[in-house]
Amino acid sequence: MKLGFVVSFTFMICLNSCVIDSDWIEKDVAYILNKCKPNNLNLKTKSVILNNNFGELKLELHVAKKPIELQTGLMCIKDLNKGIDGMIFEFQTPQDKAFWMYKTIMPLQIVYFNEFNDSIGNFEMKPCSKKILENHDAWIERCLAESSNYIPESNYLYVIEIIESYEDIDKLKNYLHKEKLNLLRNN
Repeated sequence: MKLGFVVSFTFMICLNSCVIDSDWIEKDVAYILNKCKPNNLNLKTKSVILNNNFGELKLELHVAKKPIELQTGLMCIKDLNKGIDGMIFEFQTPQDKAFWMYKTIMPLQIVYFNEFNDSIGNFEMKPCSKKILENHDAWIERCLAESSNYIPESNYLYVIEIIESYEDIDKLKNYLHKEKLNLLRNN
């Protein structure tokens, strides 16, 4: 009885004075509900520049080129290493399918680029986390349905997913709102 009182009292004090990082808790819950396993891809990184008449932004990105990297992307990753702003997907042939947020824990800004390195679509993508009582098939169907919101206007060859915590995310969104971006990348 005495122990229960102490635990309850301690919990009440913590409610009033402890700082709980809800973003961290939310990501951990999504990681568990999504039945994630550690992403053991050994990804390379590259620097790219996005520019238009309004400015220029430099990003440091993980690179997805191999089929498993292109398929997995940023699934089951709670946070990127410091200094990494997202991922660039480099396809060999033009693509027409929308990206989805299945098992993706972080909100992302996605920008599609054509073979001329011009942006052809951009969207704010929200995680499609599994709901507690949702069965697996229903979850996949929901995520697929949500992906119809992220279809670019034409075929693409490159895609950049940028984390919402990117230091210049507001500038990026502003540039995208005003005019298409050009992608400058090192091969």
